[in-house]
This record gives sequence, C-alpha cells and structure tokens, in this order.
Amino acid sequence: MSDSHRNQNTLAAIERVEHPAIATTLLDLGIIKDIEVAPDGKVTLTLVLPFQNIPDNIRDYMVNSLAAAAQSAGGELTEVKQMVMNERELQNFLAKEQQHWRG
Repeated sequence: MSDSHRNQNTLAAIERVEHPAIATTLLDLGIIKDIEVAPDGKVTLTLVLPFQNIPDNIRDYMVNSLAAAAQSAGGELTEVKQMVMNERELQNFLAKEQQHWRG
C-alpha cells in the first residue's frame, strides 16, 4: 500500500469515529479538527471539547477510539491537542447532541 493510500485510509477511518453516547461522528459534532496525517502515517489532531470538565473516561474513550481507527488503517495517532468549543461551536454541538442522543 502506498503512503498516500494509507494516509487517505487513515484520515477516512478517523473521520468515521462516533461519539460514545451520540449517534454521529466526532467530526460531525465538531469535536475533532485540524487532522493532519504526515507522510509517515503519524497523525496529529485537535480534540475540541464542549466543556472544560468532560469526564476523563469519555475523553479517553474518544482518544483511544481515534488511535484505534488510525492504527486500523496503518497510521499512528501521535499527538492530540485539546481545546474547548467557542459559543457557536457549542450551540452546534448541543443541537446535534439533542438530535442524535442514544440515551
């Protein structure tokens, strides 16, 4: 598999990762952005959390799911930056959460 093909597959796998409690992808929810896949398959991304105090188990689940997705396509998640959503991003997230809640 070429590096380009592996990197496309890695990006696609990451973009398909769903939130553990909301039936839609982290990408659609605005929780991940700035995804970069280097030529060697190393992945960096930003995890944009809706609130400052997200429980560690939820955050860890998302990071582990993203890492597993990258690995399944031959990539490696090497860096996860974190930030908190701005008001516009939060309102978009809350609307999608309400629409897709699994609970």
